[in-house]
Amino acid sequence: MKNLIVVLSIFVLVVISCTQSADKRRMVITTNSETAKKLYDEAIVAFQDIYLAKFRNLANASLKEDPDFFMANYQLATYYLYFGNEKRFIEYASKAVNCQAELSKGELLLKDALKRFQTDKNADVTDIGKNLIELFPKDVNAYYTLNIFQWLIKDYNGQIKTLKSALEFAEKPAPIYNMLGYAYMSLGQLDDAAIALDKYIELAPNIPNPYDSKGDYYMKIKDYNKAYETYMKAHEIDSLWGYNKAMNAKAIVDSLAKE
Repeated sequence: MKNLIVVLSIFVLVVISCTQSADKRRMVITTNSETAKKLYDEAIVAFQDIYLAKFRNLANASLKEDPDFFMANYQLATYYLYFGNEKRFIEYASKAVNCQAELSKGELLLKDALKRFQTDKNADVTDIGKNLIELFPKDVNAYYTLNIFQWLIKDYNGQIKTLKSALEFAEKPAPIYNMLGYAYMSLGQLDDAAIALDKYIELAPNIPNPYDSKGDYYMKIKDYNKAYETYMKAHEIDSLWGYNKAMNAKAIVDSLAKE
């Protein structure tokens, strides 16, 4: 019975891997659980729409199904690195690096990136992101990965180049325009930022983040009335969004009116 269970477990892993690798353009994601993979996919969509609490919950749920799921641990590690939570980064990076599963070529590259981040949180690992794109030139997630690596070292021009390349084939480009908007803002290219963020709103009008992002743009150009209105639009869509930012913009408007 034990040997049969082992054989069946290996079979499930092979089926999942082969299904994912049927399209050679995409990086293979290895897991021994179809449920874990489904939860992981939902987590990535949530992250792209900036539902961050939902992303964390789904990613952790996938790890309950498969505690040795490399990519779920990797995504949580890089999430906490991105937001400066060193304790959580160390926790998930350690789990990912010590993963016992047989990893795909792409996953092995990402494991190397985590090892370098463990040594130096400010490490430049853009070479790994570029290698990932060379392996999977039509996998939009490879471009997202390089984009994050470039953001971490403040290579905003590199981000723009990477994101524009992803736009050439992305099936769901809305998140790319969000990232482009912030990259342009970081460079002070505000007209380009406005165009990108307006496109984001056009492509994803029914979620709050596009309006939240455009509100950030209006704050950047000190148009506080429009910032207030746009943040409140995000709040109308989802009551968890926008209100505090809107009140901050309103406070600035009121303060300026008194001068």
